[in-house]
Formats: sequence, structure tokens, C-alpha cells
Amino acid sequence: MQPPPLPYSMRLFERMQISAMVVGWAYATFTYRTMLHGRLSAAVFISMLMVVTSVVAVLVFQITRRRNETCKWLLIVLSALATAPWFALVRRTGFVDFAGALALVQGALQIASLSLLVRPSAREWFASRMD
Repeated sequence: MQPPPLPYSMRLFERMQISAMVVGWAYATFTYRTMLHGRLSAAVFISMLMVVTSVVAVLVFQITRRRNETCKWLLIVLSALATAPWFALVRRTGFVDFAGALALVQGALQIASLSLLVRPSAREWFASRMD
């Protein structure tokens, strides 16, 4: 028996997560250049950015290609934990500058994409997983 195709909500989730990663790279790079350049080496910054990107990419792949519920909830929890520093930085800089705008766009993309994981079509798709 063939598993059902990837629903639109899951394809949209994947696209929104990729977009959020790209905006996140821009946000992280801008933050590094304006606030962290003298405090953190470029090699450490790039290494941390690549680790975070790799973890998110693996989780998104496991969610959309393997229907892994554990990875779904792990991504939701990690994203929730990441909002505390995001809110602190936005509170410090505000939304009126470039960094604040990037943070707002990235946060909106992440929240919107994660909400797609709990839609009825996504829940049905996860439930139809064939082991």
C-alpha cells in the first residue's frame, strides 16, 4: 500500500522553515556584525550557526520525509525555548531597526510554520504513517 502524498500544509511547513532559516542567517549575521564582532570569533560564530542550521534541517527532514512525531515535538519545544532570547533581544533593540524587523519576520515564519504541524491534515498525515 502506498502512503498518502505529502499534504499541502506539510509542504508549506517545509518552505516556511527554509525561509525562516535564511532570514535567521541574515539576522544572526547582522547581530554578529553589530554586537558580537569584538566579543566572539568568526569561526565560533560560523560553527554555531552551522550546528543550529544542521539540527533544524535534520528535524525538518525527519518531520516531512519520515513522519517522525518525536522530531515534530522536539522542533516545537526547541523553537519555544529559543523565543526567550529572541524576546529579550527584541525588547532591547525594538522593532524599529533592521535587526528588529528581521527578528519579527523570522519569528512570524517559525510560529506560522509550527502551527501547520498541528493542523488536522497534518495530524491525519502523521497518523497514516506506515512502519
